[in-house]
Amino acid sequence: MTRTTPPRPLDLAAVFPELAGLSRSVTRLHSRSGMPTVGDSSVGGPLLWPQEEPWPTCTRSHEVYEVVELEAVRAEYRLMVARSSRPEDEWPTPEEQAILERSDPKMIPSPYTDPVPLLPVAQLYARDVPGLPCPEGADLLQILWCPFIDHDDGIPAIHVCWRSAGQVTALLSPLPEPPVIEREDYWPAPCVLHPEQVSEYPAPPQLPAEVRARVDAWQEDTGRYYIQFAVAPGWKIGGWGAVPSDGDYGNPPRCGCGAVTAPLFTIGLGEWNGGDEGGWRPLEDADADERRCYPAVGDGPMIDLGDEQLQIYYCPQSYEHPPVTVRVYQTL
Repeated sequence: MTRTTPPRPLDLAAVFPELAGLSRSVTRLHSRSGMPTVGDSSVGGPLLWPQEEPWPTCTRSHEVYEVVELEAVRAEYRLMVARSSRPEDEWPTPEEQAILERSDPKMIPSPYTDPVPLLPVAQLYARDVPGLPCPEGADLLQILWCPFIDHDDGIPAIHVCWRSAGQVTALLSPLPEPPVIEREDYWPAPCVLHPEQVSEYPAPPQLPAEVRARVDAWQEDTGRYYIQFAVAPGWKIGGWGAVPSDGDYGNPPRCGCGAVTAPLFTIGLGEWNGGDEGGWRPLEDADADERRCYPAVGDGPMIDLGDEQLQIYYCPQSYEHPPVTVRVYQTL
């Protein structure tokens, strides 16, 4: 099923004519719980990975004293999906309670020191995702991360790979994976995608100073929040990005070569915020009963990074340069 963002309830360019030239295309991924294959664009699904290519690992320091078994996380997920269609009074059975207890975090005696196979986060085929940045000859973007999120520098270890899908003949199987992860919130639940390209405007700190002043005055006068109309929430490709939690406030980070990077991929929060005036909830999900859905509609991957999002940037000068990852938030 396609997903369609409703017409914007407010024309920001009419209120602030200076925005007319600042609109950027962004692709909302609209991740929904499903069973993707290696041939699908997905979040949390299996990757089309060549048999002869080593699977990436993380060898950085992991200050982790508590872990949860990955298979237990999966078992709890399957249980909760099944439970969402059952009456409350039939929950849980003794067998189901055992699954829940098994998925509780377990203490370990010291920081986790073993090399960690990375977990698939996303696989995006250019045929499915409008505006997907790809080097010449490539048509597939794959993103993985370390399931021990808080490293010594506070930034998750991210691996980005572009490849030509047609050149992958023999597949790596089974795909390597870590036996334990830091938290169940760091396992991307498998999702199929319904990409949709829309437009967004810069967040307030990214606006020219005089426009930001006008936005601030408008917000105070109207009681409305500019960002609810300007910035597409959720998991997305491209666009304006967001505002780094640290570093050069309001500006994109720079590559190690000195070039200004461009937004590649956002691991966002939910696709909409309840009764958010901005109207980002897709028309097809207008009548969905979120109380009876697991995962919740609009939050299929179930990744929880607190109040922050994760933004991955690439270097326009060379796709071979390492990506830059920052923690970001959206400010009013």
